[in-house]
Amino acid sequence: MTTIQDVARHAHVGAATVSRVLNGSGYVKEETREKILRAIKELNYTPNEMARNLYHRKSGIVAIIVPEVSHPYFAEFINSAEIALYSHGYQSMICNTWREQNYETHYLELLKQQRVDGIITGVHTLDIEQYQTIDRPIVALDRQLGEKIPCVAVNHEKGGRMAAEALIEAGCKKVLQCTGVRRVSTPSNVRHEIFEQVMKEHGIPCYNYLSKWNGFEYSDYKQAAEEIADKYMDIDGFFATDIMAVSLIHAMESRGRKYAEDFKVVAYDGTFVSSLPYPSLTTVVQPIEKLAVTCVDILMELIQGKVPEKKNIKLDVTFRQGQSTKSF
Repeated sequence: MTTIQDVARHAHVGAATVSRVLNGSGYVKEETREKILRAIKELNYTPNEMARNLYHRKSGIVAIIVPEVSHPYFAEFINSAEIALYSHGYQSMICNTWREQNYETHYLELLKQQRVDGIITGVHTLDIEQYQTIDRPIVALDRQLGEKIPCVAVNHEKGGRMAAEALIEAGCKKVLQCTGVRRVSTPSNVRHEIFEQVMKEHGIPCYNYLSKWNGFEYSDYKQAAEEIADKYMDIDGFFATDIMAVSLIHAMESRGRKYAEDFKVVAYDGTFVSSLPYPSLTTVVQPIEKLAVTCVDILMELIQGKVPEKKNIKLDVTFRQGQSTKSF
């Protein structure tokens, strides 16, 4: 295997000079730099990334913390984030918190010890205060963790309004929305507040079903859907995330109610799950790939010691009309 010493001998320079060219540190005459680059190409030399990272006191690893990797939203986010990180020369450490608070704490400790270079977190287990003492690169996905930590989210106000107007236009008279636990400081809470506000303005009763705290497994959604179907059989409009919306459709249909006729549905997220039901599901779509790329870009700035121009980034959502809000 070709070494840095081989390159140095081939270019008739010292190994330290080759190292300066590889690391972009120190002055090297242009003529010498060209000789070294030519030697690297001729010998097909690949720098040892691990050694380079050690030199720069970096691990070359970014931790992505999510509550449940099998959840469609987080699965799509991780996939896009890994691709974006790879383009920057970074590897990913995927961290599934499994609802356990100590897992999140563990990965924050890795960051403090410089065993990972940065963290992208989309979990809701730790309190904000536990992040405030960490002066290391962190980017939050749809979570407010204080003024120091950038937050990347979408325009949930617009999304909530879109969902409400779609159900109103479909003629719904009594609606229910599935919300997260309000103890968590997340921009996504706004969509539920706006949804309820719009319904109130139109004189339409709006019920809220609070989901289980940090429950992101399919069994959690199925159980919640069964409870809602038993208690709210007269609801004619539902607003929920993709996976919850599909669970509600199944639960209601199993009780004899006709989807898209007896009850309308608007989903939120736009993952592959939203394309499964028939008739097609009306959906407010989050730009998941763009969310991931934005998180990575901001984290790279932080790792490089730069200060991001904005600490709160709000991306746009789009509306995908389906037959689940069609009037019959």
